[in-house]
Amino acid sequence: VCDFLGEKIASVLGISTPKYQYAIDEYYRMKREEEEEEQENKMSEEAERRHQEQQNNPQAEAPVHTDQPEATACTSFVNVNFENEEDC
Repeated sequence: VCDFLGEKIASVLGISTPKYQYAIDEYYRMKREEEEEEQENKMSEEAERRHQEQQNNPQAEAPVHTDQPEATACTSFVNVNFENEEDC
């Protein structure tokens, strides 16, 4: 009974939830944006921290080793020529 009377009084006075729904939606939108910004900040700080650790400890990473062929007394050269043919 109390809810019914409260609804009637609210409707007579023009107070209804749809009027304030935009404010509620805006609140939740702002809250979601703040949470997204906090998440981005955490990710950025984590990436920056990892970058600093890598800069401070370059020997911590495995050294890159490339296998190069040994230099020999016999070397060969390849000469490639390209000829342009003009179309008439």
